[in-house]
Amino acid sequence: MRKRRWIVSIVILVIILLLSELVMNSKGKVGVLNTTKRVTSGAPHVVVQGQTLSYQGKINFNDIQSVERYSTSDEGTALYKAKGTPVPPPWIYVRKENTTFFRYKLPKLPWKL
Repeated sequence: MRKRRWIVSIVILVIILLLSELVMNSKGKVGVLNTTKRVTSGAPHVVVQGQTLSYQGKINFNDIQSVERYSTSDEGTALYKAKGTPVPPPWIYVRKENTTFFRYKLPKLPWKL
């Protein structure tokens, strides 16, 4: 009986988490799962014009000349974009090391993708 109660509790918590992610995504906000992924990777929290950016992983540019600085975040973090991309760029980069960058994007409403 106790084991079943634990299983039901865990299932309910997972459903609540998934529903909260769905609501956050439908409002164009960054969800808990994305925030957890960003924190565990050591990537900084980046806000541009009051909007939190969605973390998309790490990328390594072998040719560092293909990236250019274009702006700063609300906190003063240097933001980069790939050369030749429009402003605002589809991907925003924050330098981690020499050629390694964290990749972000502006969260969009699912029906405006």
